[in-house]
Amino acid sequence: MLHVLLSQSGSYRDVVDYLEARGARVTDIGAPRPPGSSFYGKGDILKAMLTRALLRTRKLWTRSDRVLVIGWQALPVLAAIRCGLLPRPEKILVMACFVHGMRARRIINRVWRWLKFPGMGFITFSQGEAHNLVEAVGIAPENVHFHLWRQDLYGRADASMIGDDGSVFAGGYSNRDYDLLLRAMEDLPAPLTIVAAARNEINVALRPEKTTVLRDLPEAEFEALLARSRVVAMPLRSQGEACGQSVLLRVLRCGKALITTRHESIEAYLGKDYPGFVRHDDQQAMRDGVARALTDEQFRATLVASIRTASTRLDGADGPGKEIEHFLLA
Repeated sequence: MLHVLLSQSGSYRDVVDYLEARGARVTDIGAPRPPGSSFYGKGDILKAMLTRALLRTRKLWTRSDRVLVIGWQALPVLAAIRCGLLPRPEKILVMACFVHGMRARRIINRVWRWLKFPGMGFITFSQGEAHNLVEAVGIAPENVHFHLWRQDLYGRADASMIGDDGSVFAGGYSNRDYDLLLRAMEDLPAPLTIVAAARNEINVALRPEKTTVLRDLPEAEFEALLARSRVVAMPLRSQGEACGQSVLLRVLRCGKALITTRHESIEAYLGKDYPGFVRHDDQQAMRDGVARALTDEQFRATLVASIRTASTRLDGADGPGKEIEHFLLA
């Protein structure tokens, strides 16, 4: 039998609903979402690991079952298995444990190495994460599965909402360098809208007159602002693993021109030769890319054509639930 353990209620519905329809048993072992925020911080994640909801895993599976753990509740679950407090299933895969920082990565690598046992594997959303698990943690390559994340996100903008108001849009939470974008756009006249999380540190004083910063908007409002913009900018830090993908999926379905820091997570969707990539930590390159996308119609059309090609390619892939099921049953 297949079991799915959720660290956040309602997450990864495309995968969870598919597996549940195929007979998997779904159990929520997470803590409630923090009030007033769309995101879990490190403190929230640590507190969730002590929740009594973990008791729901007792006698949940047998040694012949297969288990998917989504999110950081994997740590206490794996620790309980490692210590013999829970039965070791035939196979257990961990998904969606993201790390953005070298120090945190070194700590988590040590934890994974201690927890490692036969039948344990990972589903990764970036090739860097997969490489780290094989090289630094010692997980066998056949137990590390790369998955191109492609949820059908809430808040889809309809065709009438997609336009061009001359603005630049930037949004998202993890691994963002909004201050670099603000400095890069300091002398550009286009208005900039940033939709971030309450936890994002943004120095709005860098470009106060033409910048609007909004926090923790509902998904429909987030995408509506993205859909109305002329250019989407995604300034990513040079560290971290999977990041930027939820915003990228909205860019793909709205067909918007994108200027983004080159990152392997984004290359997996757009290809290494996407013309809107700029170098890491390069303020001038970000400034030049955004300025050109704003004013050069031919360049902007080239970006949009590449985005539409990537969108068509992604639409032709198998559904995410089917792929995850294949990893569990392999």
